[in-house]
Order: sequence, then C-alpha cells, then structure tokens
Amino acid sequence: MQGINRPLELLGASIFLAPANRPIRPVETVPGTEVVEVMIGGRVYFELDGEVREFERGTIFWHIAGEYTIFRSPPDDPYRCLAIRFRVAENRRSVPRVTGWSNEAELDRFVDEVVSRFHDETIDRTYLCEYVHRRLFWESYIYNRHSAAAAYPKPLARALAVLREASALTFSVRDLAQRSGVSEPYLYALFHKHLGVSPHQYLLNYRLRLARIRLAGGDDNIKTISEECGFENLESFYRAFRRTSGMPPGEYRRRQQPNG
Repeated sequence: MQGINRPLELLGASIFLAPANRPIRPVETVPGTEVVEVMIGGRVYFELDGEVREFERGTIFWHIAGEYTIFRSPPDDPYRCLAIRFRVAENRRSVPRVTGWSNEAELDRFVDEVVSRFHDETIDRTYLCEYVHRRLFWESYIYNRHSAAAAYPKPLARALAVLREASALTFSVRDLAQRSGVSEPYLYALFHKHLGVSPHQYLLNYRLRLARIRLAGGDDNIKTISEECGFENLESFYRAFRRTSGMPPGEYRRRQQPNG
C-alpha cells in the first residue's frame, strides 16, 4: 500500500440499505472519483481473484474509476453499508480493492460520526475529508498487516506472539525458538523467508521499539528500561539506540515530551 499524497474532496457520505425484494443496480465509478463502501450489516457476494466470495460486516470495498459498486446480496440478509465518495486527482489504486475494518468496536461510532459531520454545515469539509480518507486508509493498512500475519506458518506466528505477549524481552533467539517449538536454524529460515530479516535483527528492532515507547510514555529509569528490553548492559543499549535513533535515550525522551 502506497502513502497518500494527492488532492481530495469529500463528495458524499450516506447509509445505503439494500432492498430485499428487488435487484440492486451496480454503479460504475467515474474517472476522477473513488467510492468506498464499508459494510455495517448483512451479507454480500463479490468476485475477488476470479472467485465469488461472501463478505459481511466490517468489509471495506474501495472502488476506483471503471469499477462497479457491490450489488449481489441474499434476499434474507440484504447488506447495509456506509457509502463514501471522494474526488481524486489521479485514477490509481493505493489501497487493495477489498480489505476490512480492524477495530470492530469503533466501526459504528465512525459511521455515525462521518454521516452526521458530513451533513453539518459548520464543519470544514477539507478537514473532514482528510480525516475520513486517512482513517479508511489506516484501517485498510492495519487489516492488511493482520491478514498477512494470519497467513504465516504456525511456528512463526507463535514466535511473533511470544514477542507481543512478553512483559520483558529478556530472552535470546534460542529461547524464542524453543518457545515456538522449532529449532533455531528453522526459525532463522522462517524469519528470512517471510519477514526478510533474521530473528536476531527482528528481536533487536523489537527491543528498540519497546524502549522508544517506554522512554516517550513514562519516567522509568533508563537502566531499568535497558534491562527489561533485553539488553546485556547499558553500554550496548546506548550504542544500539544511538545507531538507530541518531541520539542517546535521554535526549530522545526529552524530545518526546510536550515541552521538549
């Protein structure tokens, strides 16, 4: 997925309720526009990669010029969606045609907010447009990441889960392999094939990311952060942190403060 860097205009935002007793006529997306449909209920059939599949609440359909909106729905469970139209400067795809909403709990709130704000004449449409488009882009991006992770082999998925769930990263690559139920050489092969990096480098990057989060969000002693993020000593932490962040941990913390 490529970043967003183009003029935008929000043309419409409304709720569409598919009728149960008559066919739905698909609408072609005209040049210079994008149509995003976010399903909030019901079911829809849509062809993806040459196969007709069934999609439900939370699916995001992102249509560019020449593509048609969704229209096939079972009569016993017609779909409902938030339909949003944008004017764009370029007719190119920056988001996969079909993704999903990553945070189910926030979907209804987003839908209500977009529709109500769009029809509020006191709201600046430029700001609203940027917010809506970027939020949809973000949700699609996060969903894509989760989908890719779900496709990883089980040992690799277990290894990544070990990292996410660890309260402290005080274990080695060998420990990570054991917790994942595979040999260390096989773990290296998995990381190189699916993530393009060694488990050693991935673990180091993960430790540094956790350190940055803790430095920016709290006042824990730097030595404590270094130890709990799995660094052998304070010197190795400072050396790795400076190499990747361009500054020592203390300066990074100061810059992240509101008055830094």
